[in-house]
Amino acid sequence: MARLPYLNREDLPEADREIFDRLAEERGQPVGNIFRTLAHTPNLLRRFLALGGELRNGTALDPKLRELALMTVGRLTEAEYEFTHHWNIARRVGVSREQLEHLADFETSSLFNDLEKLVMRYAVEATQNVKVSDATFEALRKALDTRRLMELVQNVAFYNMVVRILVPLGVEVEPGVKKL
Repeated sequence: MARLPYLNREDLPEADREIFDRLAEERGQPVGNIFRTLAHTPNLLRRFLALGGELRNGTALDPKLRELALMTVGRLTEAEYEFTHHWNIARRVGVSREQLEHLADFETSSLFNDLEKLVMRYAVEATQNVKVSDATFEALRKALDTRRLMELVQNVAFYNMVVRILVPLGVEVEPGVKKL
């Protein structure tokens, strides 16, 4: 159960209502519970949306690799909101249902190629330990150019922040949202 109330557009000061208007227009659906929670701090929500949008839509990193990393973060932290929403995004960018069902055993699964395993290994290490092994980092440095490596690092860091908002605040998956 959510620990803070989900705000609606009308709950925001007039000057901040455009945040919800823009979200509804861009996403073509009701404003998600994560944003309705973050709206308690509209100044920070604006920046959260800008960075999150850029990480998802403005990077050169293969979206499939990004989503495998983010699904790993969601799985490890038991962030059901994150896991459900990014399951659907992952499916849209080409991650198979079978791969998603085998995230926990990615290291030994033949469903993932070496680069996918390496990206998920990075996400595991960064999420569980913060410190990433030299072996994992050097392998990533060889596999990705510096820009894509930094985009992976920043995506994993950002979504570790996201799950640390979702889980402590008990943000719930919206009614009717299901894994595709």
